[in-house]
Amino acid sequence: MAKKLILGIGVFLIGFYVLFQIGYVATSGPSFCSKCHEVNKYVTSWQTSVHKNFTCLECHQPRGELGKFHAKARGLNYVFQHLSGDYTIPTRAVMSDHNCIECHLGDRIPYPNTIRLSNTPKVNHYETIKRSQSCLDCHRDIGHAVDIYLTPELKSAK
Repeated sequence: MAKKLILGIGVFLIGFYVLFQIGYVATSGPSFCSKCHEVNKYVTSWQTSVHKNFTCLECHQPRGELGKFHAKARGLNYVFQHLSGDYTIPTRAVMSDHNCIECHLGDRIPYPNTIRLSNTPKVNHYETIKRSQSCLDCHRDIGHAVDIYLTPELKSAK
């Protein structure tokens, strides 16, 4: 009896994980994200950016399997806001500096031609990282030029 229960739980968990991965892939690209009018202008702007070959979640989710769950839980909240029209809590895209650093240090194998982080007389990127200064402080418009924080009334708010 205990073996069947353990086997049943194992099959359920594997099935759940497989279904989650299928749903994750189906809902992680710009074609899915742009279905909501709230983000359509961001996707349109992203299509002309230097990062146009990245999927939305390559920048907008924490790394790892738990990052996938975090991104999809956040996404369900966005879908609820879109369908209900209840925007009492502003939708805010999450952007992890770890994703920028991982690519620009050359740690992402699919993107071997990425410009590498370097220090210049003007900017010491390694010191910037040590100070926990966000990449977006200087490079806010690099993913897509349209950003709510680039509007004149919110430019200094973060």
